[in-house]
Amino acid sequence: MTLKSKGVLLLYSESAQLDYKRLADIAARLAEHYLDVPAAIVKLDPVQKNIRTFRYDDGLETIEWNNIGRYSAYELSPYDETLLIDTDYFVQSDTLANYFGSDHDFVCHNSSWDIAGNEVFRHDRFLQNGGNGFEMRWATVCYFKKSEHAKRIFNAWHMVYENYEYYSKLFGFTPTPFRNDFALSIAHQICNGYANTTTFDYALPALSTTDSVIDYNDRRWLIKYNYKNSHNVLRYTGDLHVMNKRGVLDTDLHNKLWNSV
Repeated sequence: MTLKSKGVLLLYSESAQLDYKRLADIAARLAEHYLDVPAAIVKLDPVQKNIRTFRYDDGLETIEWNNIGRYSAYELSPYDETLLIDTDYFVQSDTLANYFGSDHDFVCHNSSWDIAGNEVFRHDRFLQNGGNGFEMRWATVCYFKKSEHAKRIFNAWHMVYENYEYYSKLFGFTPTPFRNDFALSIAHQICNGYANTTTFDYALPALSTTDSVIDYNDRRWLIKYNYKNSHNVLRYTGDLHVMNKRGVLDTDLHNKLWNSV
């Protein structure tokens, strides 16, 4: 019996404001340690520029956000079974390893959990604010096999990208900037018969851009967060999608994460 290969894939593009390769390196190192599988990092040369405005604790910032090309993950993965993770998703447990060998060909999150308790993702349950019956899917973490069904989802993802303005009108969301979450949501729904199935059985743990990691020690995150115009701190243990990437790129914090494994 031939053993099937399994591993983690991280895709990144260069940005003038953020060092995504540095983020990918630490995310890959942590994933390899906690999931006990190899990780591959692939640089994408975006076919078009994308920008996005983020709200931080100290104001708004519009940055180069080259997120286009994630639909290529199926062809780029060297593994039979792949965990595709964002460069700002930091693995701290073996939870995701349990999905290797899944009965499903493709799995992603259908909800995101704000660990600071501010419920900032409450408006992201559906493709359109107010709800239109089509649940969101998150492209941050995806498990897939080299199978025809998974390939169809990635092909549909690419198709939605190429016809993004049309689908934005059809589903009722703004056409700019391009969001992989929206494109995957539509592709996943199309290929699964608009059934809310084949999703992870827990919400994606995330920290919004208005909150930040200020320290890390012994597998515990120290988080500064805003609540009703006041600053608070909390400690959190577990995998985390850190949307405010600037703090993680701080030399001291980056070194603590790197040297933790």
